[in-house]
Amino acid sequence: MEIIPGLRYRESDNKILANGEELSASIRRFSELKMVLKKPNELKSDGIAYYMFRDLPPLRESWARFDITVIPPWKVGGEFAKTKGHYHNSPENMPPYPEIYQVHEGKAFYLLQKPSAKEHEILDFIVVEAEPGDVVVVPPGYGHVTVNPSETTLIMSNIVFREVRSFYGPFERLRGAAYYYTDEGFVPNRRYSHIPRIRFEKPIDRSEPLVLDFLNNEDNYSWLVKTNEACEKGFLGVYCGT
Repeated sequence: MEIIPGLRYRESDNKILANGEELSASIRRFSELKMVLKKPNELKSDGIAYYMFRDLPPLRESWARFDITVIPPWKVGGEFAKTKGHYHNSPENMPPYPEIYQVHEGKAFYLLQKPSAKEHEILDFIVVEAEPGDVVVVPPGYGHVTVNPSETTLIMSNIVFREVRSFYGPFERLRGAAYYYTDEGFVPNRRYSHIPRIRFEKPIDRSEPLVLDFLNNEDNYSWLVKTNEACEKGFLGVYCGT
């Protein structure tokens, strides 16, 4: 499928074609997800859980990075396909870096969680359902997991500041996010000592590819670096402090 002009995903061999250049994916295997699954003992064999294409054109020379993630449909122990989950680092004396996603094909649930000073205490838990064209901003300080809740492949892109680093430790130690999405719906992860009710929010509806808007209006995305600006914008009703 075409992501933007000159950039296509080829499903037959899981390659990105960028102006004639063939780009291979980094892969996340089931064995790397075992520690975040609801029922890890139900994982009977290893394989590829999802594909990650990092630092793609047309932003290779930019201060921001453009990635594509492809998540095929699968289940383990009744739990739907998902990413591992991570938090972001912070610039000095500032809130952590945000991130922005767009769905290109399929359907996604974005699970966003805000911990207290104790990683096992969650102050806010947001679920955003997104379909092709929809955009979701991960506010500063929120860990996030993406779920493919369907029987079709999910293709999504993200834009993030190039200096952002991902931290997986809290999700590994607590075996996933504060909620799992399963055949029974959202199920609390009891390894957390405090879990709030889910707050369901809507995505941003956008007709054009996000990365093209970024190229044409780069200054509008300064909040990806100046994290206080992201707090002031109040994405998903989140107004954070330092």
